[in-house]
Amino acid sequence: MIEVIVLTQVEPKTVEAASKAIEEVEYVKNVHIVTGPYDIIAYAELPSRSKFRRLVSDIHEAPGVIKTETCISI
Repeated sequence: MIEVIVLTQVEPKTVEAASKAIEEVEYVKNVHIVTGPYDIIAYAELPSRSKFRRLVSDIHEAPGVIKTETCISI
């Protein structure tokens, strides 16, 4: 299992909608709205690295997403 942490910035006033959409993304296990330079942190567990690109793409489709930074646990 590959653990992935996705730090997400969203447009003002879209954090709730973005959070709800990200919760529905396949392989996402937990989503937290946070303070600081990012608005949302999502934790995912992927069965293989081949699913990584799709995960990030699906998160970028959430309403208001401006940018993401992704960390893979080693």
